[in-house]
Amino acid sequence: MTATEIIYTLLAALSGLGVFIFGMKLMGDSLESVSGNSIKNMFSKIDNNPFLGIGIGLGTTAVIQSSSAVTVMLVGFVNANLMTLYQATAVIFGTNIGTTVTAQLVAWGYGGIASFDLTAIFASCAGIGAFMILFIKKNDLAKKIGTIICGLGMIFVGLSVMGDGMSAFGENPSVVGVFGKVTNPLLLLILGTAVTAIIQSSSAMSGLVITMSAAGVLTFPQAMYIVVGSNIGTCITALLSAIGTGTNARRTAVVHLLFNVFGVIIFMLTDLFAHYDRLLMRWFDTPQVQIAMLHTLFNVATVIILLPFMKLLVKLTVLIVPEKKSSGKTSVLKYLNEQILSAPPLAVANLKKEILAMLSLAKENFEAALDEATSQYFAESKKITEREKEINDLNREITSFLIKLSDVELASSDKRFVAEAFHTVSDIERIGDYAENISEYAERLKEYKLTFSAESLAEIETLRTTLETMFDLTVRIYEESDASLIPELYTHEQNADEMKILMGNNHISRLHKGVCTPEAGALYLSLASDCERIADHLTNVANTVKLPS
Repeated sequence: MTATEIIYTLLAALSGLGVFIFGMKLMGDSLESVSGNSIKNMFSKIDNNPFLGIGIGLGTTAVIQSSSAVTVMLVGFVNANLMTLYQATAVIFGTNIGTTVTAQLVAWGYGGIASFDLTAIFASCAGIGAFMILFIKKNDLAKKIGTIICGLGMIFVGLSVMGDGMSAFGENPSVVGVFGKVTNPLLLLILGTAVTAIIQSSSAMSGLVITMSAAGVLTFPQAMYIVVGSNIGTCITALLSAIGTGTNARRTAVVHLLFNVFGVIIFMLTDLFAHYDRLLMRWFDTPQVQIAMLHTLFNVATVIILLPFMKLLVKLTVLIVPEKKSSGKTSVLKYLNEQILSAPPLAVANLKKEILAMLSLAKENFEAALDEATSQYFAESKKITEREKEINDLNREITSFLIKLSDVELASSDKRFVAEAFHTVSDIERIGDYAENISEYAERLKEYKLTFSAESLAEIETLRTTLETMFDLTVRIYEESDASLIPELYTHEQNADEMKILMGNNHISRLHKGVCTPEAGALYLSLASDCERIADHLTNVANTVKLPS
């Protein structure tokens, strides 16, 4: 081969690899988007049963075609205290099996079965999917299915392009001779680890190795050690995502690394007498199937061997990543973080939880502020100030997260939810401000030694009952997306409006009778007005559920 031919062949192989990786991402992202509710349901069922965790990890990874993506999700969940390290470890065991699905798909499709060329058939999916994307205008689900089909096709287009390039190398004795000299298992292991760390996908590495083996550039023993090394290299994504997270989140990434490191050590030691290359070459005919089966058997065997020692693995991780005091500013977010953006459907579900937590704080402040105003009970003053600060911080941080989430591909219903969430957090922040206002009115009553009359206090209690009912209804409507309760909420909102008017009229009457002072009355009317505005903002929050899904 001339220098020019070598360059063209390398460029062809590189372009094929690029199309392959992009096809995988396109298919995985679309599968994740379509199956978002299923993923949410699976993760919501995670408990301390390791077999259930393994099954969920396997299923989720098989759906979105990326163990790295699922592990990054797990880092986010553990960082948000939605999952324990032990639960995440079980899921990681499952993801390592689930990630081999792509290699199996590629192996049985690439090159075909016997004389039946499946590669061309699968590659044609790129065109079919593209036509679906272009010509289906209104059906969002159909367009996403088209994207999945297109991504599947691009995987095989990329494999075909890579294979053509590699076949040119395979026909050149000098090139094969150069690769043939690299036989040291440890060196091949390091090569697989390093290249996978760069491209951040063990599935992509398997695809590359499959095309090189099918073309005769690599022997199966060489390919075997490279693929085994790729299991360590794929951990780099989770390790990078854990930077700047909490201790348990970093431990989750380390568990992923330890699982694969121990698996590789066990494999290399047992290979000394088991000679896996000979066994697999005897059991399976083609290089691509041999590689795919190696990838699957390696991960299944590692899970079986390490499963009894899962608790010890967690303890070892805790020793490697000890607890340390945080020196910097911590986030007020309980359910959201950067890592969870890699799983948009789950990010949207957790966004709702964060907003509901913010609403709960606003309700606590409202009730505590009314207690101050009506009973001159100031034991909660410090907590009111702290909660108000937390509400303001949540408003800022949730809004910042929403901006990032808006840039992620979402289902149409989730897009609408995110768009409305900007207004929702603003409404809740205003509720917090009005609660703070009421607390300030109580401070002024105390400062000027003023009190409300018995009639005024009775009216405030009636208004309090109405608003507490509205808070509870709003939470139910928002949490359960139950628009059927909105008419009932409107009734209470109307009652709050009428109560404000009644309080104003009664106040004037009491002023004429000398029952109430002008100074106390001004604070009383301001309190009634703020309560009525809180009712309006609660209605705004509930009204977001009325949007079509």
